[in-house]
Amino acid sequence: MTTATPHLLKLPLDAQAHDTRWLDKACSSNLAVNRISGRMPPDIHGVTINPMKEFGGWGEIRQDDGAMWKACGLISVDGVLYLSVSRHLNPDYDPWIQQTSDATIIKSTDHGKTWSAAPRLNQAMFPGRVFSTPFFLQYGKDGQGTKDRADQFVYAVSNDGTWNNGNWMTLGRVRRDRIARLDPQDWEFVHGYDGKGGVFWQPRSDNALQTFRNPGHTSMTGIHYIAPLDLYILPQWYYTRLDDQARRWKATCLEFYQAPAPWGPWTLFHTQDFEPQGWYNPCIPGKFISPDGRSFWIFVAGDWTTSETTHGLYGLWMIPVTLDIDHS
Repeated sequence: MTTATPHLLKLPLDAQAHDTRWLDKACSSNLAVNRISGRMPPDIHGVTINPMKEFGGWGEIRQDDGAMWKACGLISVDGVLYLSVSRHLNPDYDPWIQQTSDATIIKSTDHGKTWSAAPRLNQAMFPGRVFSTPFFLQYGKDGQGTKDRADQFVYAVSNDGTWNNGNWMTLGRVRRDRIARLDPQDWEFVHGYDGKGGVFWQPRSDNALQTFRNPGHTSMTGIHYIAPLDLYILPQWYYTRLDDQARRWKATCLEFYQAPAPWGPWTLFHTQDFEPQGWYNPCIPGKFISPDGRSFWIFVAGDWTTSETTHGLYGLWMIPVTLDIDHS
């Protein structure tokens, strides 16, 4: 796998952002919904669709629980957008890990202009930390896909309750014809392997099987299906120098895993360190995957401790990637 020079998006693909004014300076929000349009990076641009003011202003913390709202995964299914949100506690003390809890899925039937009601505190769809950073598995435009019954189910993966440097992930799913109900009772989770490459599904998320495990190296991210190559890619990330105050949020490792199914087994195929960019939350937009699946773009955010007037790393960056396929 090779990467080339990253590009910063200066100011339609739907996207979510957090701690944001977005590229058109249309908001100052804990989270916002945006649209990115264009044929191929870096020749694309973005606009804010909804500043999501009901989730608070930039960095706004509620006194009830000392936390703030952040966005997790976003997906379109049959023309309806679904966004997962959860509560986050700032990592302002050792061990410098941002804790997450209480995830809920909201929906929009008008492409992000309006949304279902924001969740009330202590009334989350998925209470607690175990499934508090759900990212929807991406199969392509409008959630289309047939691999592993993707035409019948919507999958989501979450780590164990952290933004950065967590330990493991669990996998859940909901029937496509029921996701719009926003009912946690419709969801089921992997609870075991059947010995034939498949898995067993059961309702509870709090004791679900760990389908991915890498202590200290498992952050908030999602899974992407690369259809031309018939494989799943998990772009993981973690901060490598949390013990060093000067480099704490500036030294990042990106790890790339592949698997034949959403539940694994996951195999590491590429590792790359970055400093001082402080990349986090990598994703692979399906719109920009090449027809042969060997080239795509990673969208990633930069070091959030820098501003536009210093290094300018805090923004939406795009990294071109080429996969070197081994035919041996």
